[in-house]
Amino acid sequence: MSRPLATSTALSPAWALPLHLLRTAWADQPFDALSSYVSGLAQSHLVEIVGEPVAGLADVDPAAGAVGMLPDIVRHLRRVGASHPAAEILSLLTTAPGDSSSLPPVPAVRADVAEAGWGALIRDPQSREGLCLTCVRPHVDVLRWRIRGVTDCPVAPQPAGPSEALYELGRAVEDAAELIERSAAAQGAGAAGPIDVHAAVTRVPAGLPARVLELVDRIDRVEAITSLALARPGLGVDPATREPILRRLVAVKDAARRSAVAAAGESALREWGPR
Repeated sequence: MSRPLATSTALSPAWALPLHLLRTAWADQPFDALSSYVSGLAQSHLVEIVGEPVAGLADVDPAAGAVGMLPDIVRHLRRVGASHPAAEILSLLTTAPGDSSSLPPVPAVRADVAEAGWGALIRDPQSREGLCLTCVRPHVDVLRWRIRGVTDCPVAPQPAGPSEALYELGRAVEDAAELIERSAAAQGAGAAGPIDVHAAVTRVPAGLPARVLELVDRIDRVEAITSLALARPGLGVDPATREPILRRLVAVKDAARRSAVAAAGESALREWGPR
């Protein structure tokens, strides 16, 4: 299952949660910055715990809300970190249109991520227990978080490094050049009202490597232009040609997000490991 290619390809702003979690657990971001980020995503937060009983869920209280679940998740990350590659411990999961190859082969996890569009997988490499954290927005002011316990969770497929992700993103943009150029030109002419292609800016924690920041900036720019192209179906190439172009852009953007989280995790673990 994967999310459809509709009028928007944008993931929830909450997709950057793994970046904030790893900087809090393995680097120097204060916990207050993490809680502020999560609480700022919506006015109200609902939490449900489903799946199998695993160690990371032992002390999580759904009644405490989204911020209340964070201390246990951060402690869990610290407990399992430093002895394995970051991508085996904390992974961003996404479902690009027509592609679920980045997801572990756990049907319940795949269903949760398909519903939400993204997920964060926290996995203990020793016990193979995992937590899959997703959220959906049933109302403009409400986020509903789901934490699923998995007793035997395989490693999620490993993403490419940031350099390869940047290269693939660049190739996908080149393939879509005609569509993007016509869309940007029409935007400049104000054909359907002004749209700021720099308006979509992912809120990331401090201290990320420069390569990761470059990758997130490129993702944001491509996100804005593809959303513009989807919102104006009469622009650019004909519909039969634009569909695969946009699907590839979305798939490559999602892959780049996974690469950004993996690279940021490795950097944070290098900072935290010697302590």
